[in-house]
Amino acid sequence: MNTMLNNPTTQRRRWNIRGQVQGVGFRPYVYRLARESHVTGFVANNNCGVVIEAQGQEDEIVHFIEILKRDIPPLARIDAITQAAIGPVAHEYDFRIANSDVHGTTRAAITPDMAMCPDCRREMFDPANRRFHHALTTCTNCGPRYSIILEVPYDRPATTMADFTMCARCQREYADPAERRFHAQPISCPDCGPQIQLVNSRGEPLDGDPIVQTADMLMNGAIIAIKGIGGFHLAARADDEAAVMRLRQLKQRDAKPFAIMCRSVSDARQFIKLSPEVQGVMESTVAPIILAMRQADAPVAAAVAGNNCRLGVMLPYTPIHHLLFSYLDQDLVALVMTSGNITDEPLAISNSEALKRLGGLCDGFLWHNRPIARSVDDSVLLDMGPGGPPVPIRRSRGMAPSAVALTAGVPVMGLCLGGEMKNTVAVVADSQAVLSQHLGDLHNQSARRQFIQTIDDLCRLYKVRPQFIAHDLHPMYLSAQYATQLAKRFSAPLIAVQHHHAHAAAVLAEHGVVGPVLAFICDGTGLGPDGTAWGCELLCASSETFQRIASLNPLLLPGGDVAARDISRSAFAVLHQTFGADFDQHPLAAQLIKNCDDRQMLKLMMTRNLHCVISSSAGRLFDAVAALLGLCTYNSFEAQAPMALESAAAGAQCPHQCAKLWDFIYDDNGLERLDFRPLIRQLIQQQQNNVPVAMLAAEFQHQFAAGWADIITRKAVETNIHVVALSGGVFANQLLTDDLSHQLQRQGLRVLRHKSVPCNDGGLALGQALVAVTRWNNGLGGRTTLKTECGTCA
Repeated sequence: MNTMLNNPTTQRRRWNIRGQVQGVGFRPYVYRLARESHVTGFVANNNCGVVIEAQGQEDEIVHFIEILKRDIPPLARIDAITQAAIGPVAHEYDFRIANSDVHGTTRAAITPDMAMCPDCRREMFDPANRRFHHALTTCTNCGPRYSIILEVPYDRPATTMADFTMCARCQREYADPAERRFHAQPISCPDCGPQIQLVNSRGEPLDGDPIVQTADMLMNGAIIAIKGIGGFHLAARADDEAAVMRLRQLKQRDAKPFAIMCRSVSDARQFIKLSPEVQGVMESTVAPIILAMRQADAPVAAAVAGNNCRLGVMLPYTPIHHLLFSYLDQDLVALVMTSGNITDEPLAISNSEALKRLGGLCDGFLWHNRPIARSVDDSVLLDMGPGGPPVPIRRSRGMAPSAVALTAGVPVMGLCLGGEMKNTVAVVADSQAVLSQHLGDLHNQSARRQFIQTIDDLCRLYKVRPQFIAHDLHPMYLSAQYATQLAKRFSAPLIAVQHHHAHAAAVLAEHGVVGPVLAFICDGTGLGPDGTAWGCELLCASSETFQRIASLNPLLLPGGDVAARDISRSAFAVLHQTFGADFDQHPLAAQLIKNCDDRQMLKLMMTRNLHCVISSSAGRLFDAVAALLGLCTYNSFEAQAPMALESAAAGAQCPHQCAKLWDFIYDDNGLERLDFRPLIRQLIQQQQNNVPVAMLAAEFQHQFAAGWADIITRKAVETNIHVVALSGGVFANQLLTDDLSHQLQRQGLRVLRHKSVPCNDGGLALGQALVAVTRWNNGLGGRTTLKTECGTCA
């Protein structure tokens, strides 16, 4: 390649490329393509992504850029390209990978951690390969990224691999454009890379091959803490009832289902029903936990998931996982693989931390000495059945961080703090919201520390100094309280976004819609502007504002949030609403609250409205029906009762498909309320007539969907809005979501559902970002505090 300046047709162009282009083999790909295209110049990482300069004849440059955009590496993603013609350079005879340009403001996308690729797996099991059985092998197409990065641009000195000096052979591979590990920052081998070790629960080394000994211990019923990409798992054989029960007791996880890891897809099919589309996601670089309908004869201990109709299943995604399964007996096809923590805490990530926190929970540790920069839990996707891909209900490893374009994008930087439960945060820059990994429930002190660290990490990595801080409207949420501290720190205005408006806006952001739409939001709770607890709301919503146009007939919940756990209280409240003053004389009242004094106390609380919360929550109604049907009386984990209700209804036939068991009433403010008292009476009567619980559970969910389809269809005519957005954690219920969607679609309405962020509170930060940026764009950014907007939806 010899580009001469005296050739008048020589051209030179510069491209700035934004997207997922660092740490994915993009520069080596550009280098090889440039040489094949006979152009000179360079490619380099910078703080915005990648910059390329190419010089040659016009046809060579056109060919180069066309192929570049068409055939990018498997992990790469191009979000934007800008091009400029510049003057040719004299005496340039080749194309090179230049040193990173670290000046300017950071805007480069950070690549999520990815599952082990087939090429690395083949090498690891090839006795002739120098990485044979190397338990931490990786390349440009797989392995840790976000969990090891400390700064950008993504170069080895800016990762937790900085202290591992490459050996001569790794250095040659790193420098050779023909190698798959050309400029692979985590490159290592058994001679120069991190090492694995097996120790007992006190941290004392155990003799023998770590993988072989770990496999032997697991096969004999032991619990082993295994260090992965983003933290530790606790592992036990999934078919051993005693081992799984012991793990439950030690982890203090009474009922919430465990995830399992299967050796292969064919083995996974023994446990769950898999469509080709879901199988493709399971085998992808994300390698998530898939929540799918379980096989009737799944060979799994009862303690893994109880009577739940679904099982959470994933495939091996690290070299350690693959090696471990190669030494397990062939008839042991699945391991429980649950997060390495006490319930509700973040994952343990360092060896010393794991020894302190998990030493009493396991019989040994299989760990390594590659540091983890931040906790990144497994992503969880829900199989919603035929006709669509699985949708995230926990967005983490393999999926975060990643950006969503904002339709109302303006050049403003911001920070969005999400909610209280299933928290995620987001930074806003360049008309995008960059969403964090799942952070958990902020009532836990360790989760709060991780929340604060993640905010600092994202602001540092993206060089974001927020011009606004968006938060939930609820002043008692810890995320909202921390927003006040951040507003002082950055001298930035606060933007309060109502909880259900944020849910609605998250769907709009995913679909690139500004609105207005009819947004039907069903969840556990969120503070309304009127000071009551909302949770089943039909909104006329846009990206800036909303109007509440219908709601669920509210319950009077004794004890407020206590009723979210002790759901017999929610059921008691439903009896009170349905049967009036003498509700406590109903036979079900004594079944729900066995102590007479407790019944009288709760009745007094409700009749006098003492320590009660007015709540239109769909979640509490689902809780109450589960309790009335005898399926569950206490939520030991979030949504336990609604999950039991869905599981009971799975496969049942609804006996009253045509009956309308609901009323419409209006409250004192003229708001239309959907009243399900006729349905409750019918369910209780049928229960007394010994109708199977499965049929009653199915009938309730169908009637709930039909009642709301009725009112949404009518409001669509009244408002002339024919797009409906569905959000909120209740829509993790496949039966309900499909039923309601189909009924609305039959009425000619377009239904928008989540596809890339969770329907639960894990999507709130995205919705807050869209609302905050829209309001900023409309000139509301100068106030010290921006309150939630609730009014006419234009």
